[in-house]
Amino acid sequence: MANSREDAIKSGFIYNFARYSQGKWFNASEQKSYNICSFNNEFIVTATKTLKALSIENRPVELVLLTGDKPDMINCNTLFISKADADTWHTILKNEAMPPLMLVGDFDRFLATGGHINFFIISGKVRFEVSPSRLRKSGIKMSSKVLRLGRVFEETE
Repeated sequence: MANSREDAIKSGFIYNFARYSQGKWFNASEQKSYNICSFNNEFIVTATKTLKALSIENRPVELVLLTGDKPDMINCNTLFISKADADTWHTILKNEAMPPLMLVGDFDRFLATGGHINFFIISGKVRFEVSPSRLRKSGIKMSSKVLRLGRVFEETE
């Protein structure tokens, strides 16, 4: 399980991923807030403290705890799937009516199964890998400066 320090770092990364991206997944003129959603209550609690009073495109960042077998993700902009929710991820993948989201996870094979950005730990530090092609397919254009900070995930056909 992730500790609160690790969750705080991940939430900061997620905030910056959104801050330095453009696309259809978030339209500030149509939404009152930028919503980061997760099934992990500990992550939501820590991220709420970490991202307090921050905004994206002049919209406050809100953290949303998802529950149930068929969660309502219609107002989510970023979906964070933790290791503990890997089984839920496989159920979500079957949802053909999923709204446009930035998909961030922290477990093995997250990118291989359709995610955009995945966290991993090396020498006690949080790092990330990213699939630029998946981001593009989802209509998300992330700054090349951010992409250079992560490890690029190359899809194999």
